[in-house]
Amino acid sequence: MLTDDDLLRELAAAFHEQADPIARTAHQPATLFQQAIRHRRRRAAARAGSVVAAAAAVVVVASLATFAGRPATTASPTGVLLAAAVTAAPPASAAARGMPLFYVVADHTRPVAVVRASAAGRTVSTVPLPAGTDPKLTQVTAAENNRTFVLALYSLSRGTQFYELRITASGQSGGLTRLAIPPLPARAAADAIALTPDGTQLAVAIQANGGRGQIEVITLADGAVRKWTTARSGIPEDLSWDAAGRRLAYFWTGAGASADGLWLLDTRAASTGLLSGQRLLPQTVGPDEVQDALITPNARTIIASVTYTGTARVSQGTVVGGIVEVSAQTGRPVQTLLAERAAHSSDAGWYVTSCLLPSIDGTGHHLLVSCDQFGRLDRGRFTAVTGAPPQTAVSAAW
Repeated sequence: MLTDDDLLRELAAAFHEQADPIARTAHQPATLFQQAIRHRRRRAAARAGSVVAAAAAVVVVASLATFAGRPATTASPTGVLLAAAVTAAPPASAAARGMPLFYVVADHTRPVAVVRASAAGRTVSTVPLPAGTDPKLTQVTAAENNRTFVLALYSLSRGTQFYELRITASGQSGGLTRLAIPPLPARAAADAIALTPDGTQLAVAIQANGGRGQIEVITLADGAVRKWTTARSGIPEDLSWDAAGRRLAYFWTGAGASADGLWLLDTRAASTGLLSGQRLLPQTVGPDEVQDALITPNARTIIASVTYTGTARVSQGTVVGGIVEVSAQTGRPVQTLLAERAAHSSDAGWYVTSCLLPSIDGTGHHLLVSCDQFGRLDRGRFTAVTGAPPQTAVSAAW
């Protein structure tokens, strides 16, 4: 079993091999590879048919395969959240109804943002990022109008700064415009960003010095900032707003099971305590580990990526997790939108992977997901996007 220190060292070595040649940094591995650890923080692996917890996190830069979005024929999980039946996906045309026309992907291997047409996944325009930008740390979010996007861009010399990207009705880029809001403090990382649906406020999840996470909500018109903080160490991420732009959900990963999971903040309430809101969903529910979670715009349900940890052996056809819609009121599953099977590679054998949830649209019916393939999940129908490797397409928004 790998210790956390072992895992950190192996991730650092792996990312060193794949490092972006354009923007080297002088940060220590704990900072430089923070996002890689976070996004596969609870990944499990199976070698020679036996589950080995955390080992597959080292496969974070490896090629993954064998993804399926349909019910398993063997070894179905009996977890709590994954107990709901897999939804019967509608025909492709019905599934895609109401889908945003475009989405933006921040390529984590080169300093560009790519505007893609949602229907076919084709590249419409490519936006170069400012010189010196480290693409591995780029975050992107979208307003509900599907024309306004905001990017958080990091460079060693400038820190984290925020830029607006506007696109035309045909998806052509109008270029990047730096927003008139202060950059993050030196060595502070943006773990996630999220625009309110009307595009007037930007929420930023921050990993500050000392390991303490905080969330800021910035009014873009005047730069006013409100902060939610905690004395506890941890990482806030997976930001998602309700349709009114009042309630903000975030996923908290810290050192204690009593606090980890999806939280909901009322941003108009007086309290500024980060963990003073309502925890909607724990990180661990029986044998199910929640990897990522977002609220739907009506805040009545949660979309969660779940890994099932109760399987002692996995093989071809074994369902090892999935994406589930969960009631925000009761925490019970409503439906399974996607069932994920064990993946296979020549060095790891059959192993367990998890899905990432980069973005949910304004209707709550369309998701950008990154499992063993990157693509769209529309009302339970998965459509892979060719030419977008899963590990380099985890920052995307529509």
